[in-house]
Amino acid sequence: MVAEELHFGRAAVRLGIAQPPLSQQIKRIEEAIGHRLLDRDTRNVSLTPAGEAFAETARAILQQLSAGVERARDVASGAAGRLGVGFTPTTALRLLPRTIPVFRAEHPRIEIDLIELMPAPLVEALRMGQIDVAIMRDPTPAPGVVATVLHNESYVAVLPTGHAHASGPFTLADLAGDPFILFPSSSESQTVGRVFGLCAEAGFVPRGVQQVPGWQTAISMVGSGMGVTILPESVENLQLPGIVYRRLESPIRSTIAAVVREGEARPMVTGFIARSTAIMSA
Repeated sequence: MVAEELHFGRAAVRLGIAQPPLSQQIKRIEEAIGHRLLDRDTRNVSLTPAGEAFAETARAILQQLSAGVERARDVASGAAGRLGVGFTPTTALRLLPRTIPVFRAEHPRIEIDLIELMPAPLVEALRMGQIDVAIMRDPTPAPGVVATVLHNESYVAVLPTGHAHASGPFTLADLAGDPFILFPSSSESQTVGRVFGLCAEAGFVPRGVQQVPGWQTAISMVGSGMGVTILPESVENLQLPGIVYRRLESPIRSTIAAVVREGEARPMVTGFIARSTAIMSA
């Protein structure tokens, strides 16, 4: 302040302190540096070369400190920071393409790291703090984590284009005699259990079940004519050759949820979940 005013009295007024304490502080700084920073007499105050150099450095430090304070406030309020979002493959078909671009546009100072994992590694990454939120399908309640429903989807039957019921009137009971291609159930996701529930609702148990590693493989095998499968409706975003999707009428739904660690309250995380819910509800 003295460097700007070149006057101890005016500098003291701007600082809201008396002039003697200001002079003492300047003296202590000069003693610490070992050189005079100001040339002063009864009428004039001027900066020495050392004073000019020190004032320049001090201004830069204060600017950095101000930026640091603003950055800390932004991170604390959820306006800035880094958000780790883990997701399972099937949630990338509809939810992520709709929510991530909107959230990024609304929060340009939040960096989003997207990590695709299968359910079990995804939950482990969440518990270890490697991600902040896990987007999962039909998660099972587990200790230490909490799920918030973002969206509910109906199911579709996935048939090869040459199937007898690829067009025309259709109910799930029409597939009672077909071999089913399913991927294994797990403790973290209950998609296969819900498929069996749909079939039970239609009056049959899937026969000739072929298990495959994931939904991509299941669809490929359907396309090759090896059987049929049932998947959440977001797979309709995949317009693949040799495949037909038939909607199923049932109250059974597939739930997409945001899973976080218990007690998670950071505004950046809760804001992302709230905005995702709003987008998927629109």
